[in-house]
Amino acid sequence: MQAHLYFICPTDQLETIIDNSYRHKNYYYTSLGNSLKFDHKTLNHLKGLILKHSIEEISLVLSENNHIIRDALTSRGFSKIRGLGELYREIMKQKQFTDIVWQKNNCSFTILSHYLNKKIQDLRIQLDFLDLGQIEIRGMIYSQREKVFNNIYSDLICRDYFSLN
Repeated sequence: MQAHLYFICPTDQLETIIDNSYRHKNYYYTSLGNSLKFDHKTLNHLKGLILKHSIEEISLVLSENNHIIRDALTSRGFSKIRGLGELYREIMKQKQFTDIVWQKNNCSFTILSHYLNKKIQDLRIQLDFLDLGQIEIRGMIYSQREKVFNNIYSDLICRDYFSLN
């Protein structure tokens, strides 16, 4: 049976939903809003987990109604929690960009896609340094309303820089 590692936010409570939706040997790494830093200590833990359980695929998953991301976009009540300051700044920066160039009706999906794409890019770079072979990494957003996991927008759509000639 294929082993799969999911990066999730504990406020989303997705473990049971993932287990019922994906019949892999599932492992979870949790952090508020998927805000984890890929520092030396974290990477050593990840490497050990990947090697021990022969993990072949990693997914970064957030709910479309993630409490941490929603708070970053509104009241910022959790902003004093250690480690969330950078996440909040990144979310607000992307919201400002999205408000300018994207449709208003799917703004949160775009912001979440952009954020998860950046995390995937960071993780991919770090895993390449660990020389663990080819591990597929993807991002998904869970729709509670539709009860489905949607793939995030491509990183070709979610850019830090946009230029029109």
